[in-house]
Amino acid sequence: MAAALPLQAADGTVPPAEPQALNRFLQAGTYKSWPRESAPHPSRGPHPVTVLTYLNPAMQASLAAGRKDHPAGSAIVKELFDDQGAIRGWAVSIKTGAKSRLGKGWYWYEVLSPAADAKPDYAGQGLLLCSACHATGKDYVLSDFPLK
Repeated sequence: MAAALPLQAADGTVPPAEPQALNRFLQAGTYKSWPRESAPHPSRGPHPVTVLTYLNPAMQASLAAGRKDHPAGSAIVKELFDDQGAIRGWAVSIKTGAKSRLGKGWYWYEVLSPAADAKPDYAGQGLLLCSACHATGKDYVLSDFPLK
């Protein structure tokens, strides 16, 4: 049984878990009002580029509280940068259910192009590649907290 996807919050605090709508959300920069790291840095996770991490309010609150499981609607956006410091894409994770269910409770998305019409390289509920890499994190989250 597939996890129920949370509705996109009207205030932009929960990104849509659908590729085209998510790309529009990213293009609009809606996530840029969320708490973020102070500066881009080399990724310590599976993304072999320079990254800058943003946490939506639900993820920020969950990490700050030290929760074992993050609530549905928790999300992370990573901006991915090229060697010249230009955005080359995004990686996004959205918790879509109360339980992670071996990564099946997460929607994963990565696009390696900043173009408005770019098709994601990875997008879907419970993608094995993403789930496998993120399984070592706290409820599938590898980002350091507090953000630096």
